[in-house]
Amino acid sequence: MKLVYDLETLHGMFSYTGLDVDTEEVYQFVLHKDRFELEELIEHLNQTTHLIGYNCISFDYPILHFILLSYKDWKWELAGCYITEQDVIDLIYKKAQALIEQQNASIFGSFGIKESEVIIPQMDLFKMWHFNNPARSQSLKGLEISMNYHNVLDMTIDHSSKKISIKQIAEILHYNLNDVLATYEFYKLSFDKIQLRKDLQKKYGLKCINFPDSKIGESLILKLYCQKTGLNPWDVKKLRTERSSIALKDCIPDYIRFKTPEFNKLLSTLKSKVITETKGSIKESVIYKGFKYDYGTGGIHGAIKPGVYESTDTHIILDVDVGSMYPTIGVVNKLFPQHLGIEFCEVYNGILEDRMIAKAQKNMSVSDGLKLSLNSVYGKSNDQHSFLFDSFYTMSTTLIGQLTLTMLCEKLCLEIKDLTMIQSNTDGISFLINRSQIDKVYSICKLWEKLTNMSLEYVEYSKMIIKDVNNYISVTTSGKSKCKGLFESIKDLHKDNSFKIIPLALQEYFINNVPIENTILNHKNIYDFCGRQKFKSTSYGVTYELSMDDIVLPIKQQKNVRYYISKKGHKFIKHYSNGKQAIINEGCPVIIFNQFVEKEDYHIDYDYYIRKANQEIRNIINTQLELF
Repeated sequence: MKLVYDLETLHGMFSYTGLDVDTEEVYQFVLHKDRFELEELIEHLNQTTHLIGYNCISFDYPILHFILLSYKDWKWELAGCYITEQDVIDLIYKKAQALIEQQNASIFGSFGIKESEVIIPQMDLFKMWHFNNPARSQSLKGLEISMNYHNVLDMTIDHSSKKISIKQIAEILHYNLNDVLATYEFYKLSFDKIQLRKDLQKKYGLKCINFPDSKIGESLILKLYCQKTGLNPWDVKKLRTERSSIALKDCIPDYIRFKTPEFNKLLSTLKSKVITETKGSIKESVIYKGFKYDYGTGGIHGAIKPGVYESTDTHIILDVDVGSMYPTIGVVNKLFPQHLGIEFCEVYNGILEDRMIAKAQKNMSVSDGLKLSLNSVYGKSNDQHSFLFDSFYTMSTTLIGQLTLTMLCEKLCLEIKDLTMIQSNTDGISFLINRSQIDKVYSICKLWEKLTNMSLEYVEYSKMIIKDVNNYISVTTSGKSKCKGLFESIKDLHKDNSFKIIPLALQEYFINNVPIENTILNHKNIYDFCGRQKFKSTSYGVTYELSMDDIVLPIKQQKNVRYYISKKGHKFIKHYSNGKQAIINEGCPVIIFNQFVEKEDYHIDYDYYIRKANQEIRNIINTQLELF
């Protein structure tokens, strides 16, 4: 059997819930003074071939592993009355608390059983999606909100409770099952990631089912590098190149040159720098022909003033992107972490070629896996915990990328009359030109490709809506759109997707000329009107609701709250442990919507959402009008 599972470990009770992914049959087992199903649990686990969980490698499985290894001793001691059933529950609870304490005390916050000692193989969706990374952190409750799961449920019984009633057992099992069903829904959303990992394991022998994308890339690089060099992977993983300082002039190739004073000054400034760390080491700006280019460790960025920019009969918006920019920079400039030697270049170039072949053959699993490898090198070169670590590689890559792209911008602006730069963003630029100049643009781009040995890709846009470099809509002449930032209605699952109706309305307004009111008033999905409020250990939320006797009652809310704005709602206040308070969505009553309830009328405050969307439009349109 292959099951999605979750555990609840309380001082007075332990529960296991599993759901068979093939039959959707549910199994639940309880260890409690009035219901002790240890033998049944062990029999069930002995028939289980795989377990799928959320943060199961660091928490749930170590507890199950402890139970499996301790069972024979417990069975003998229970039969001889040397221990009681409550003693067993206490031991499991102490194990759980020890795991939590270990994780809280650890920088990495991750503990598990050695892979060679695991009795039941684990698939950990939490690790697979890299939600254990603080920058992508996502709890199961937060994930339930992101997935529009019907029931966002927090445990109401404290884990330290030793006296658990029969009624409370039912409540805990209901909560346990809700978490398993939510994890099962997430498992179904993970099929593509799972298949990719299975295909890579089959082709390369890479055991990567619980690896995040970046670790897959790094691990595949390690495997292929060791195959090429004959070196032991364990020895290679220990290697690093530590640098006390980096002279940026050594990172900039001689072919990078400029003609204008503005960009030559930038080049001179960068070449004069000697850095001792990469973070914040580059922070420069250049204003050229009215457009501001910002330079940082992460790349070049810039955007025109907020507004709507459109192609016309005489002018076209052209987007030019560098294909596989960072991997190509590494290959054509023969960059490599110093401790890995020139052989690294051969391996890396081979991966790039293999990826192009796999992509041409429509072998997307291999293509995507190799893409992960190619893209991982730049990030991992700045990670002290990686065998790819060499900050010189990091700085060389980002400087070559920014400066070569700047060379293209300078050349275009010098030679193309009536060119308006709209946006620059790490590996590409967008600009408005007269249609009569498009052949000249392609000619300049060809020369740039010849100089840099990189290739460019082109897309024509009918329209771009810009708020800033991180918030924009681009619409191709074929009708495809790309939305970023506040315009995104489909976000990564670790991001806050509150009030999706607003970006949906903005998309309809800017792309299809649909009035904001039409979209919002006619939209039927209640989840898209919902927001998320997350409370930490230093705060909690309270709604103030009227009772049947018209008495205002404070109702404490759970840690993760889903709600929407309603004219018939209640005041929602955030209370801090230091005694301070803050009103959530001040002046806008809310209705808590943790559990889905189907209604004919949800009493949504449509005016609130219309007002918010129109404010974003004014921020863009009014700023544009101020330019004229």
